[in-house]
Amino acid sequence: MKIENFTLKNYDNIIGLWRKAGISVGSTDSEKEIKRMLTLNPNLFLIGKLKNKIIAVVMGGFDGRRGYVHHLAVDPLHQKKGYGKMIMDELLNRFRKIGVHKIHLFIERDNLEVVNFYKNLEWQVRDDLIMMSFVPDENLYKMRI
Repeated sequence: MKIENFTLKNYDNIIGLWRKAGISVGSTDSEKEIKRMLTLNPNLFLIGKLKNKIIAVVMGGFDGRRGYVHHLAVDPLHQKKGYGKMIMDELLNRFRKIGVHKIHLFIERDNLEVVNFYKNLEWQVRDDLIMMSFVPDENLYKMRI
């Protein structure tokens, strides 16, 4: 698999891949919001290709202190072949290069397959935190793409 930086020309392909892989696509995944993420983190937003077809994607984010992993997905036809680990390893290397001390990600509680994927990569489940959310604009949040 060849790993490259994401570009907006691949937007429709990654939205399709996320949906195919079972990732919920919402208002923060609109083209405008993806462009914003890309602008802030151009070297942390990665795609993986086989024969010029995107089969993997991950968005890395950096807030100046910590790193975040969003929407890692591998096409279901190519899962369990090491591609998720490959793209994650590349993202982790890029985080190391910019001096990230700690990296976080969020997984829906009932998605045990994904929890186990990260456990196998030596990630730790945290039970000392409570995740909280606030929606400042209900209309924006409920926007469909």
